[in-house]
Formats: sequence, structure tokens, C-alpha cells
Amino acid sequence: MRAHYTFWPILVCLLSLLASSTTYATHVRAGEITTRRISPDRLTYEITLTAYFDEVGGVDAANRADEVDFCLGDGTTLKIRRLPRIYINSRTTSINIYRFQYTYGSTGTYQISANIVNRNDNTINLRQPSRDIPFWIRTTIQVNAFLGLNATPILLNPPLDSARVGQKFCHNPVAFDVDGDSLAYRMAIPQESAANICRGFDVVGYRDPARGINPNAQNEATNGPATLTINPLTG
Repeated sequence: MRAHYTFWPILVCLLSLLASSTTYATHVRAGEITTRRISPDRLTYEITLTAYFDEVGGVDAANRADEVDFCLGDGTTLKIRRLPRIYINSRTTSINIYRFQYTYGSTGTYQISANIVNRNDNTINLRQPSRDIPFWIRTTIQVNAFLGLNATPILLNPPLDSARVGQKFCHNPVAFDVDGDSLAYRMAIPQESAANICRGFDVVGYRDPARGINPNAQNEATNGPATLTINPLTG
């Protein structure tokens, strides 16, 4: 399946980890949407949102996130309930899965999106308070009967790393495609939504993590400007 992925949730998580964290009403750290066709005779897909929540400062908001709003790209919107939470990292973080099946009425290209109200607080390269910026993510699929039982890539490495100020940080999402399709990576600006939760747009006030916070920031060796890059072939 041709899927267009943007891995911006991982990049936003990085800057949140560098900031002091005293969050009380926010919880979303990262997330991704994956799909797979499950019927050889119908255009039926299993759609999954995997979201990572803060279970310390944002535990109250995480407890309330029993449902998430989805837009299916054909005018349909659904509220999907969460499966039982999976706790990791000594219960400081939870993996939250919202999964359902949906049958498209015709072939075409569809944008599937999900909207969650609260991001992590104190994300320093976003406008403040960052907790008030909706967390909006999407994936785009091509629904085509001739593609067979195809699936989008999955990310094998959870975006839960810790980073240190002044030291080089590396993260590889380890995307894997069970169908053997070729993968490519690119940077993207995180997105938010407004009144129309099915329409996302670049976060207003977003700043580049490398130079947007401190224009004089340097690399780890202190012999050049700070940079933030991604290898388009390896991630």
C-alpha cells in the first residue's frame, strides 16, 4: 500500500523531554496511525491508532482518553474506544491502542486522521502553553482492490527516548513493511486542528528544534551550528 508517513510526533517528543516537565492536565507524547486490508473480497481495513501517554504528570487526562475522534477521508467520522492500556517504563508511560474495522465504498486515496485534545506541556519549540495545542496526526492510503491484502509500515522502536542538552541525540523509528515495499523518510512540521477536526494544519508558532530556540546553538563538538536532519533512506 502506498502510505505517506510523517514522523513529526517523534520530533516533538524530543523537545518535550529536554524541557522541565510539570504537567497536570496533558498527556500525549507521540502516536501513529497504521492500517491493513483484511478482506480479499471487500475494501475492508483494520485501522489502528497507537498513542503514547504520560502516566505521571498527565495521568488524569490519560484516564479520560477513553475515546478518540477519527476522520476516514470519505466524510465519515467515528469515535473509537480504547483497548486496555499497556503500561511501560515502570508505569510512567502507557501505550494506548484504538482499533476498529472500516469498509470503504469505492477505491481512491483517503486521508485517515485522529485528533486528541492535549499535547505534553512545556514543549519548548511550540507556542505556549503547548498543552492547549490539539494533537492531530494522519496517514494517507490508496484503496485499490488490485493491491491485495497490503498494509502500511509499522514503527518498531517506540518514540520514548531521553535526550541531554549539549549532546548528540539519535532516534530511528525502525519502520518495517511486511509487504517488502520500499520506505522513505522526511521531516514534517507537527500539525494541529481547529473547529474542523478532520482538517489539520501546521502548528502555529512552531520553531525548528535545532536553531529556532537558540539561534546561536552549536553542535556537540561546538565547531558548527546545531542541526536536525533525517536520512531519507534509513530514517
